[in-house]
Amino acid sequence: MFELKKLSISKLQYQIPDLIDTLIRYKEKGSYSGIKGNNPETVIENILEEFKVTFERGDLSELITNAPASKRTMDFIIPNKKDPQIIIESSYLVTTSSGQGDKSKTEISIDVLIKQHYPKAKFIGFVDGIGWYVRKGDLKRMVSAYEDVFTFHEDELRRFNELLMDTLK
Repeated sequence: MFELKKLSISKLQYQIPDLIDTLIRYKEKGSYSGIKGNNPETVIENILEEFKVTFERGDLSELITNAPASKRTMDFIIPNKKDPQIIIESSYLVTTSSGQGDKSKTEISIDVLIKQHYPKAKFIGFVDGIGWYVRKGDLKRMVSAYEDVFTFHEDELRRFNELLMDTLK
């Protein structure tokens, strides 16, 4: 996939051909990422649909009731809001911003609330994109909030499939 090819070890080593590849991908990003199939949330949604896993999106009722100022809209709640087994947040960033620090702090506070109100649910994250690799401190805080973390790499998506099957059997 176009998005998944952006980050590699060779790019982190600043090898010229790979950096040129990145520049071309950034130039094409606006028009290319608008295609629904390349949206990270769509990738997750397609996996869930492929395995016939039911899910909802939105706010968790216990958080609305008990922490209305802290609650947030969740990307995927499996199988439903009433009895969540897996709660997924997806963060894919191609640029850096100070908002990443705020997002990582928010995820940590949400993790505390989920553990308090939904102790049986797994809170997992999909974290990917060059923007997170540049802000390593925020990335470290962000991933500490999740029980497990995945990227959109093919091997990671297979590992996510395994988590789904193990959790939902």
